[in-house]
Amino acid sequence: MINKILVATDASTVSSRAVSFAAQLSAVHDAQLLILNVIRDMQLPDELKKAPEIESFNNAREDLMRQISDKILAEAKKKAKNSGAKQVQTAIGCGDPATSVAGFAKRRNVDLIVVGTRCLSKLKGASMGSVSRKLMDLSNVNCLVVR
Repeated sequence: MINKILVATDASTVSSRAVSFAAQLSAVHDAQLLILNVIRDMQLPDELKKAPEIESFNNAREDLMRQISDKILAEAKKKAKNSGAKQVQTAIGCGDPATSVAGFAKRRNVDLIVVGTRCLSKLKGASMGSVSRKLMDLSNVNCLVVR
């Protein structure tokens, strides 16, 4: 039985398709839909991490990224509702996307994770993107990959 579905979105075309698909599944199963956007950590050289201005830079970056994430999630929630989902919640994660999604799914006792993949290999369609592949390795939750 599917009671809780998690879908990750980054506002890409394929993640938008994943949101629609997850919303339709949510409607069919009368399941709660959780939409997650992950803000990636910024990798900085050690020299920059020591700069006196770095704290204000990090604060400004975090504020901006949260504003962008809020917009992404508002659009995804609207799309999910238009696709039939009734119970929709949104959340923001931080760090590595696959690790964040897997951890969120575990903490929230999710029954199914839905993600999109860009299939960025030379043999188009022969393999999944690195985030979806890593997520499937990290999580014990069933994963559905949308192309």
